[in-house]
Formats: sequence, C-alpha cells, structure tokens
Amino acid sequence: MSDVSGLTFDWDDVSLEDGIVQAELEWLCEEFGEEYVWYRESSSKTGLHIMIGELRINPQNMEFEVIPIPMDTQLQLKYREETQIECRGRFFSDMVRKEMGLRTSRVFSTKNGKECSEWKRFK
Repeated sequence: MSDVSGLTFDWDDVSLEDGIVQAELEWLCEEFGEEYVWYRESSSKTGLHIMIGELRINPQNMEFEVIPIPMDTQLQLKYREETQIECRGRFFSDMVRKEMGLRTSRVFSTKNGKECSEWKRFK
C-alpha cells in the first residue's frame, strides 16, 4: 500500500465559533492556502471535520466534490500532531494503522445513522 493519504482532522466538542478553532484554521490557511481549507460539522453536530483538499468535478456524475490533496502519511501525521484539538484516539489509532500499512486520516460522512454537513470552504 502507498504511504500517501490526505490530510484531514477530526475535532471533537468544538464549534466553528471557538477561538481555538479559528486560530487552527487560520494556521492551516497560512500553511496550505485559503482555497484548500475545508470544514464540515460532524454527524454528532458536536465537532468538526477539517480537510486540506481541492474542489474537483467528478467525471462520472459531473458534480463538484472536495478531494483530499495527497500527502506523505508521515507528514500528514506531523500536521495532525501539531494541532491542539485533534481527536487523540483517532490520531493514535492512525499511528497503528500506518504501521500496519493501512490507510489513515479517514473521516466518515455517516455515523450511527446520522450524516455530516456538506463541506464548506473556511474563507
């Protein structure tokens, strides 16, 4: 398996209005550019998913979708470790997944029958 995945974050028990969230998102905009920082409300409605991605058209259905930008898994884990609000359980399980050669940095659109909101650009 390739050692490349996208960069996503799972931030629990926060909202877009929180100061720490705003600061982390601003940092990501500085690192990657405003056009690549996307967020959505988690299915529980008590947290956020963040993706460093780009808007592309899906050639199969001609609809726009946000696609994670490929990144070396070790670098992806480094960025996730630097944030103060990344879900630690998800982070540590992804470290194990990396060692097993499995994909990391996954966020799900549905959990316990509930759906996440749509991806929105931060700025």
